[in-house]
Amino acid sequence: MHMLIQNEGGTKEKILKVAARMFSERGYDKVTTREISKDIGINAASIYHHFASKEDILNSLYSLYSSERRRKYPNLDELLRLAETEPPHDVLMRSIFHYNEESVEILDQILITAVRRLGSDIESERFIQENIIESISSVLRPLLERLVDLKKIKPFDIDAFLSIVNFYCFSAAALNNSSFRLGIDEHQAGMALIFSMIVPVK
Repeated sequence: MHMLIQNEGGTKEKILKVAARMFSERGYDKVTTREISKDIGINAASIYHHFASKEDILNSLYSLYSSERRRKYPNLDELLRLAETEPPHDVLMRSIFHYNEESVEILDQILITAVRRLGSDIESERFIQENIIESISSVLRPLLERLVDLKKIKPFDIDAFLSIVNFYCFSAAALNNSSFRLGIDEHQAGMALIFSMIVPVK
């Protein structure tokens, strides 16, 4: 996992974990640094030894998410090569990746926090745009276009399809932040169902 939260005993790491949980549960604006410090059991002023402000904590969480996403994202060149020889559905399923079980909770909390701030914070909107909408599109769009060019799948509305995938990813993150948590197998099954909408050329 990211260096920031590898050492669970460190104060900085505890601040990030507690902040991610509180922000996702109650909303960023309703949480104070004093409440974060109280939950951890440190003096309120101690937070400022690690972060300049509450906004700095949020931006650090966004950086953590972005770093982990880049580390885990599938290799597009490899997928495009596989598209030449492998069945379309198999290649599409290879585009799915999963975070480690120990990291998925905080990453989902960060995503939920950003979603809750859409419309009120340009940095959160930029975070969602770059880490969800553009990152999904950067892999799936060229892969789908290549499969169409190879006449392995029938042409279809790729933009509409990517909107469905984005909606599913947002919904999965919301469920993972509740008692209806999705396991890896359930997430895979959901994506397989979405990919089944794509019609292969026989």
